[in-house]
Amino acid sequence: MPKYVPDLTSLQMLGELNYRRVAKLMRGHESDTQWHFSIHSAGDQESRLRLTLGNESRFTTDVALEFGPEIRNKLLFESKLNMTIRLYHDVGIAEITDGHRQYSGAYPYPNDAMYHRDEKFRLNQQLADLLELCLKHGHRLYETTYFQFA
Repeated sequence: MPKYVPDLTSLQMLGELNYRRVAKLMRGHESDTQWHFSIHSAGDQESRLRLTLGNESRFTTDVALEFGPEIRNKLLFESKLNMTIRLYHDVGIAEITDGHRQYSGAYPYPNDAMYHRDEKFRLNQQLADLLELCLKHGHRLYETTYFQFA
């Protein structure tokens, strides 16, 4: 099996687009510390997306993302998703971290953690899909009391 070489151009472009998507979701409410969205999808299913401001420094900001159904589904698996997004303001890139470390560009396969060879790209693509879903089918919840995911 040939050695996997990450496509850095695609990864950087994805990060730049994700940065722009996050900025669109926050636009006009940059001074807030939380942003709440309701997303309507097929089958009259409603989901919620919450962005919460985390650590800030001169060049970076951490934002916690939570996504899940509004009404509890009877599933055999956890349907709520949590991830930490790091925004790099100096270069205009957003990427997924797990809050305290960054993912490697490539992993040997197979590996003990069961990461895909292109885990970093896949996680950032998942972020892109969620943000795009929110931009296309979601609406901001302005006057929200604290809501809890199902």
